[in-house]
Amino acid sequence: MLSSLINLELSTNNLTGVIPASLGNLSNLTTLYLHRNQLSGSFSQELGMLSSLTDLELSTNNLTGFIPTSLGNLSNLTTLYLYRNQLSGSIPQELRMLSSLTGLELSTNNLTGIIPASLGNLSNLTTLYLHTNQLSGSIPASLGNLSNLTILYIYRN
Repeated sequence: MLSSLINLELSTNNLTGVIPASLGNLSNLTTLYLHRNQLSGSFSQELGMLSSLTDLELSTNNLTGFIPTSLGNLSNLTTLYLYRNQLSGSIPQELRMLSSLTGLELSTNNLTGIIPASLGNLSNLTTLYLHTNQLSGSIPASLGNLSNLTILYIYRN
């Protein structure tokens, strides 16, 4: 069912409930936009099975729980936007595997812990938004390696 689907955009609606784990079966999906809804609950590890995915935006919802470590499997991902949710826990080390990533926005959540030094390995990163969380510790020197970075927001932590 919908096995040929490449783009799925259901943004700016009043969708409620959890993100269905069955979305992980859409193996040809390159873009998944579910931002600006009222989705809740944690999102499943199955999203990490979307190996063709280049853009994932789940921002401005009511998502809770941890950022799935399985997102580190999405080697083609160029944008990952999870801002304005209620996500908690630490930033997964597995995100260091997203070598194609240009935009990472995790701001306005309840993330805790340190900023992983491994984010400094994301050489294609142009924007990094980590502001308005509960992150602590020092800013890793490795972020200085991000020669393509044009925007870095870490305030309000």
